[in-house]
Amino acid sequence: MSYHKENLKDHLIEIAWDICKKGSWQKVNMRKIAHKANVSNTAFYRHFKNKNDLKAELIRKGYKMIFEGKKSADTFAGWGAYYIRFGLNYPHIYDLMFGSIDSDMSIYPDLEAQHNAAFDGILVALEDFMPDATKKDLRIKAINIWTSVHGLIGLL
Repeated sequence: MSYHKENLKDHLIEIAWDICKKGSWQKVNMRKIAHKANVSNTAFYRHFKNKNDLKAELIRKGYKMIFEGKKSADTFAGWGAYYIRFGLNYPHIYDLMFGSIDSDMSIYPDLEAQHNAAFDGILVALEDFMPDATKKDLRIKAINIWTSVHGLIGLL
């Protein structure tokens, strides 16, 4: 991929995504990314203050893919299948999104909102299936689905 100064950040994100997708987040190294992009380490740090900023970008990209899958799915089950396929096709990205506890992601409030939106999507969908259920019952069912799907992805 060729790039210009204007899209260097996107290029760096793509390189990090590829490294994480093939290996793991632990294999993502700022110097390695800068080297693969043929830029200096200084150029890299013009776009990211630290590794957590880069991690946040990868998580944003993962959520974007999940929400695009939700838009293209015509049923709740279709979105669930897409969600599971995402977890299986991108296990290291998925772990980064849902299993990462090594940094304080609260400094990225948009990520918390996207995480909550993924869960809330289950609640909204369940309202169609359980129109007479209480909010508490809907939440319990949503938690059961959420944990089952995440557990299934972890097992597969």
